[in-house]
Amino acid sequence: MRVLVTGGCGFVGSAVVRLAVERGDQVLNLDRRRRSNPTPALTPITAREGYARLETDVGDQPMMRAIIRDFAPDTVIHLAASPESQPETLVESEMGIANSILEASRSYLGTLSGERRDRFRLVHVERAESDFPRVPTQGQAARAAGAALMGLWSRACGIPLVTGVAGDAFGPWQSQASFMARLVTSLLHDQPVVIANAGEDVRDWLPIRDLATGLLQAAETAPAMVRIDFSVGAERRDIDVAESICALLDERAPRMTGPWMDLVSCEGDAAMATLGPMLDTSEAERDLNWRPQGFHTGLDRLLTWALASRAASRAKALPIAAE
Repeated sequence: MRVLVTGGCGFVGSAVVRLAVERGDQVLNLDRRRRSNPTPALTPITAREGYARLETDVGDQPMMRAIIRDFAPDTVIHLAASPESQPETLVESEMGIANSILEASRSYLGTLSGERRDRFRLVHVERAESDFPRVPTQGQAARAAGAALMGLWSRACGIPLVTGVAGDAFGPWQSQASFMARLVTSLLHDQPVVIANAGEDVRDWLPIRDLATGLLQAAETAPAMVRIDFSVGAERRDIDVAESICALLDERAPRMTGPWMDLVSCEGDAAMATLGPMLDTSEAERDLNWRPQGFHTGLDRLLTWALASRAASRAKALPIAAE
């Protein structure tokens, strides 16, 4: 399969790119990050045959139209987000990126016929919101506006859109702004961790490799104009996740001064906690034959990577013995 990924240097994008290259797809990664700025998550596949990365602004509509036409993908997996941070430009940027992808896909679709036209899919991801939503942040509102445009325009223009819906993806190379990454990093640096809202926030946790697998399978086999939930049934409170991680660390890397949970405490009001989304994966399992590895396998993979990274960092920090 020929796969074009926008935002392929991001957390989700790099996981999709790695998996697609590993299974033998022809992959073009579009990302605005400078090529001189390496992406560690992509290091294992950078020199692999069938993989290319192009530094470009996916909001540039003429450029996107030309790139998609020339690469001739079977699927476009759109994961790029706006780089803007100012409220007055964020919504406009998200809408502009969505418009660019939609228009380029519509133009390309018009050149296809027969089996190739039937096979083409535009895939994107939406974050599952809590079943008890609060007032969205500006970033959430901007992303929702872009997602709404994707859905409405794809229906109006007959673009075969597939929408993946997922909760909190986790895994190696995740942003340090995420709860899971902050928790693991703080523990491995032997730093105290304080969990907000009495540890009662509930999230639907999904290993990043399971999400990447689901998106690629959706690109291959999902019918057009569907929304597909991806979940491994791991709805857990933040304090539950902390306890699971600390139990694994107690087995693998015992702490000299006591259990790892000694570093964890909770503060705040449980009444302020967010109760995560309830997702239905029956469609993904039935129609896509999606078989996720699951929460515990994902957590094991994350901690294996984190402990190896810590060991490598400590080895580099050791003074070189005098000859």
